[in-house]
Amino acid sequence: MNESEKRREKLLRDTRSQYSSRRGTPAVHPRYRAMYQNLYGYGEEDRISGSTLGVRIFICLILFGIFAAADYRDEKIWKFSPAQIISEIGNQPDFSALGDGFLSR
Repeated sequence: MNESEKRREKLLRDTRSQYSSRRGTPAVHPRYRAMYQNLYGYGEEDRISGSTLGVRIFICLILFGIFAAADYRDEKIWKFSPAQIISEIGNQPDFSALGDGFLSR
């Protein structure tokens, strides 16, 4: 490899590292830069590496276990029976009345 090939290869590596999307925040308007830096951090070391998915799944499993145990024993959760909870989950909300309330004001 001669000198010009080495120089071109070095320039190519520098260009790839400069324009790589893996580093830094996305290109945003300067007005919103502070908000994006709060979301993404200032660099790679500030980014959050973990997520809360496992914790949320664990909480959901605990709540489902409580519900299943209450349904099995026909007990109430606070003042609601499991049948009432199931029927409320299955109900479709009426959004038309909500829209009429906003339009009448």
